[in-house]
Amino acid sequence: MILGLDTKGRVYLSLVQANSDAKVMEVYFHALVKKLTAERPNWRKDTVVLLDNARYHSSRHTRDVLEKLAVPLIFTGPYSYNAAACELYFAHFKKADINPRKIRTGKR
Repeated sequence: MILGLDTKGRVYLSLVQANSDAKVMEVYFHALVKKLTAERPNWRKDTVVLLDNARYHSSRHTRDVLEKLAVPLIFTGPYSYNAAACELYFAHFKKADINPRKIRTGKR
């Protein structure tokens, strides 16, 4: 799951059946920028993307993509799990039964 959460409580969520890496983040950020720009063309003036220091977040590839997309960016400090609002969303999401009909999922 890749998640964006804004200060008004809007969620920009992507569920993927792949391990997160810099390429997956690139696809997500291209889609996020397109969505934000469609909603509010001047979103960059009052928006900052907060990322933790996961390797695929802080990689040169990801930083280059975000720079090219002109995404305002800040990284959290080390071990600052409690500073990320997305982590609260993840914790709540993990408690829910997101597949109540038990439909088979997974990689084949």
